[in-house]
Amino acid sequence: MARAAVTAGELRPAPKRADGDRGRVFSDGCLVDQQTTATKRCVYGKRRSPVTAVLFGDSEAMQFFPPLVRIARSRGWRLVTRLRAGCTPADVKFSFRCDRWRDRTLGRIAGRDRPNLVVVTGGVAYTVVRNGKRLSSRGSAPLLRRGYARTLRRLRRSGARVAVIKDTPRSPRAIPECVLRHRRQPDRCSFSRSQPTNRAFDRRAAAGVSGARLLDPTPVVCPGATCPAVTGDVLVYRDHVHFTATFAATLTRWLRERLPKPKR
Repeated sequence: MARAAVTAGELRPAPKRADGDRGRVFSDGCLVDQQTTATKRCVYGKRRSPVTAVLFGDSEAMQFFPPLVRIARSRGWRLVTRLRAGCTPADVKFSFRCDRWRDRTLGRIAGRDRPNLVVVTGGVAYTVVRNGKRLSSRGSAPLLRRGYARTLRRLRRSGARVAVIKDTPRSPRAIPECVLRHRRQPDRCSFSRSQPTNRAFDRRAAAGVSGARLLDPTPVVCPGATCPAVTGDVLVYRDHVHFTATFAATLTRWLRERLPKPKR
């Protein structure tokens, strides 16, 4: 395995500060917490633009705000965020507050936002409640796939083009803490790119919905068999799941080249 080019002390962000590197959308309070059913609308970019893009999903959707807001500003779009922590975009029974938030938010997207483009993504580690019981990850996968497809079809009915960003691999350990333990060899914190197949329901859902385009960042985040903890002098993850905002911003070109053109 190749050695990392830098040590922990030279990284952006510093590992000890990685958890706070979440981007403006977080500091603006636009990621609503798990205790609310209220949907919050935050607007960025060109507010009077004839083109509206919406970023919809959970905290893993939030991590794509840095590249998306750059694209919106460069192309003169209005960017609206509809984000909630710990709530799958999939139309499944998960929890009362999440389910009610999701339904309200999808209604607001179609009604008030009137998007030309919707970018949707979310984590794949959720489990579903069925007949009053919470199912296993494997048992939840087919229900999540069908529920995600229902959400995508509902977004398509708004008239918008829809881009689904596939969830990226998860580390078995918290990356910043690992990098601090291996200050001179942060490459030792890399992890396997392979993931359980039952977690691919987002890809399968997108494949089954006409007009939904799947965007898979895995090849650029994990260019080989392993996912690096550090790319250049940038720390990739702020925990074991989420990108640092600093790293997410480096995905701007990748995302710009793959987003579908907003429907006019």
